[in-house]
Amino acid sequence: MRLRELRNKSGLTQNEIASKLKVSGQTILNWENGIYEPKINQLIELADLFNVSIDYLVERKNNEKTINDICKELEKISKEEMISFIRQSLMNK
Repeated sequence: MRLRELRNKSGLTQNEIASKLKVSGQTILNWENGIYEPKINQLIELADLFNVSIDYLVERKNNEKTINDICKELEKISKEEMISFIRQSLMNK
């Protein structure tokens, strides 16, 4: 589970997350170390807290296929087209 990675990126402590989810800091530590897994309602709360999908949170393999498909599509776009698209997007802001 990506909990530790997401927590570190967000700058939150285990105790801060525990407080938000109304669990103990030890529970968060156990989740991060793979000793226990959160219940589905806790996974939903964690996904909402970090603004990610549950699939991303639990590192579901189907997401890799989707990411790989997107990368393959991007490879079909020429460098010049990509640069042009980015420039146009930036000018429209």
